[in-house]
Amino acid sequence: MELTRENSRAMIYYDFRSGLTQKQSPSKTTIYRWFAEFQRGRVKLSDESRQGRPKTSVTQENVDVVRKLIEEDRHVTYREIQATLDIGMSQIQIILHEQLGVKKLFSRWIPH
Repeated sequence: MELTRENSRAMIYYDFRSGLTQKQSPSKTTIYRWFAEFQRGRVKLSDESRQGRPKTSVTQENVDVVRKLIEEDRHVTYREIQATLDIGMSQIQIILHEQLGVKKLFSRWIPH
């Protein structure tokens, strides 16, 4: 199949007409990476499974646990929350400040 500039533009036009914004459409880097994958013989379009911790630890269950910890002890620290949930400090910060809207004042968590 010959891929001309017009064909490439037609694919971009299709994405545009489908309502995708520039940020939602694939970047140049993504296109180059996928070309390299296909040249290596990859035929599957779905992601390969990976091991390890999920991408995000900011789940509703973790938010509820942190809320309960704060309600039980307003002096609870980041380290105590981390020991309880076994998640990173940045995720704890997101849960506390963005999800629960609390801040530390005089070593106590209060609503912001």
